[in-house]
Amino acid sequence: MVNRKLKFLIPRERSEIIPIIFVIILITIYVTFELYVILPAIYNNIFTYKELFHLLFGFYIIFNLIGNLFLCMATDTSVDTIICPVLLPQQNVPTSMSDKNNQQDIIFQHCNWRYCYNCEVNVPPRTQHCYLCKRCILKRDHHCSFLGRCIGFRNIRYYVCFLVWTGIGLCYCNILHVDYTYELVGSFSWRVIVACLFPFGAWLFRILDHFSLLLSFICSTSIVLSLYVLFLTIQQIYLLANGQTWYEYGKNIHIYGSQTCLRSNLEVVFGKRWRLILFSPLIASPPCGDGMSFDIKMTGTVDSRSSEPKRI
Repeated sequence: MVNRKLKFLIPRERSEIIPIIFVIILITIYVTFELYVILPAIYNNIFTYKELFHLLFGFYIIFNLIGNLFLCMATDTSVDTIICPVLLPQQNVPTSMSDKNNQQDIIFQHCNWRYCYNCEVNVPPRTQHCYLCKRCILKRDHHCSFLGRCIGFRNIRYYVCFLVWTGIGLCYCNILHVDYTYELVGSFSWRVIVACLFPFGAWLFRILDHFSLLLSFICSTSIVLSLYVLFLTIQQIYLLANGQTWYEYGKNIHIYGSQTCLRSNLEVVFGKRWRLILFSPLIASPPCGDGMSFDIKMTGTVDSRSSEPKRI
């Protein structure tokens, strides 16, 4: 099982190894920079209880970040983990063939089992084929090129937690960088702001030397990355709150999940212990369901009188 997980870490597309290595190198650079440059400069190489707190909190961030990253990449969320029927199951949602352009008819086509000609297997609803992973992914959300993985039914929890802890880690680094800048120059000025926001411009105009350029580049990169990760996290939480995937968002499909109960939508994705998963990637909280059947809202469909959810 361990060998299979390690083998699964290697992307099908060899070109995606480069962004994965980039992410790992970036994490290593920031950890090394904070430990060997920032903290010694702030506390003048004197070991205090404050530095101990920073070290413990920093390693806790690294543990959650690396743990969720590894589990997100090592968790198989494809149809290879389920037994697919040889014959297509009977349709549970009625389809109207009278109007091919009807929006509800288009939605209903995504609510039943169908045949994937690429994998040559019958796949359940919300399953999409990924041409980079070369397999069908259960409840496929999107393909993350930075991780070389498809985000789907079983690993979206680790992906979201990875984004959250990456954002926390970057914000924490930004706070330390402010303290470091204050300790270095003693005060804030327009030169410091220019050096942090535009390090190469400051270097060209000789405001910074070569070593200060490297430090300013790392500090400015952490600000840009924290904003980018924050944007990704807000996007993903918005989709989860609406019970949608990226594919369903693009197709304007709103029949899955509950529009009024945020808790039920979170439990479907993160499991019953969704309040605890952020504290550790080792906390067991499997997603509700089997990835093959889902509750849908029948309001506004063929039978408009029925507003109760129906399981498909």
